[in-house]
Amino acid sequence: MIQVARAGLVIALVALTSGCVDTPRTAGGLQLGLADAPLRAPTRIDSGPRFQFPAGAWQQGLEGTTVLKLLISQQGTVDSTMVLQSSGHPSLDSAAVAQASVLRFEPAEQGGEPVQVWGRLPVIFPPADELESDERTP
Repeated sequence: MIQVARAGLVIALVALTSGCVDTPRTAGGLQLGLADAPLRAPTRIDSGPRFQFPAGAWQQGLEGTTVLKLLISQQGTVDSTMVLQSSGHPSLDSAAVAQASVLRFEPAEQGGEPVQVWGRLPVIFPPADELESDERTP
């Protein structure tokens, strides 16, 4: 019986050390696993145009900051966008959401693998007098 128990223990240790068994670890009652590996945040890699003022908003002198929540895919594309904090002007918020969909990122990584993550992006639409007349992009 002791020999069988030793054999089972040896097999379990070999499986654990060789990575054959995906057994989550626990610490203080919390289950640990890949989700606890260090996360490298996504970085913007596109050099596309800056966010454009909607024409009517520019002419009306609107300004504000729209804070967006972006779902960045494992491929670095924006899969979903929502407004976390409104600028107070629906036209600015809509422009920020529409233009965020074309952003490209180097995806986040966790445990050496690309992962999907949510991120926050403030889009600032400054007062018109702070921009040159030919620079309508915040």
